[in-house]
Amino acid sequence: MEDGFVTCQIRQGCQFREFHLKCVSAGNRKAIYYECLLTAPSIGLQESIKILEPNVPMHGFSTLAVAIFNVCLGNDKEARKVFQLFVAYHHDLRSDDTCETGESIENQLKAFGAEDLNCNKYGESFKFPDDGVIKTPRCVYGHHYADNLEGDCKNCRIFWICVNIANIL
Repeated sequence: MEDGFVTCQIRQGCQFREFHLKCVSAGNRKAIYYECLLTAPSIGLQESIKILEPNVPMHGFSTLAVAIFNVCLGNDKEARKVFQLFVAYHHDLRSDDTCETGESIENQLKAFGAEDLNCNKYGESFKFPDDGVIKTPRCVYGHHYADNLEGDCKNCRIFWICVNIANIL
């Protein structure tokens, strides 16, 4: 898969690192997104959001990542705004496409080594939006995302992706 190749080739000291950084400097949205995921564990989510903001809302992966990072930081109102941008420009939050995008962000973070840190810096600040627009799923505590939620629990899936990402960062 392309992402697996990318993750192993753009790290510090790897074959395409210099070229990758030139792409980031040139404003390539995908390169900026990958650089953010690569550096998020070391620079923190607030700085990562600043890096990704020029990609929002046009780049779907970046937009969803910014929303998730805001959830991890406890910025539920900002997360709600970014989730709404994601819905307006890309997919409904309960769609399979959104869940696949979220799972891809989670897997890419792991491929860049985020899971190895396992420090859960954001567990206490985590705050999923819960208002008239986006709601914390009411069934959330009765399910576990690792049990491969499908169908009826699409409300839970994006929440659990956020939880999983908060746990690996």
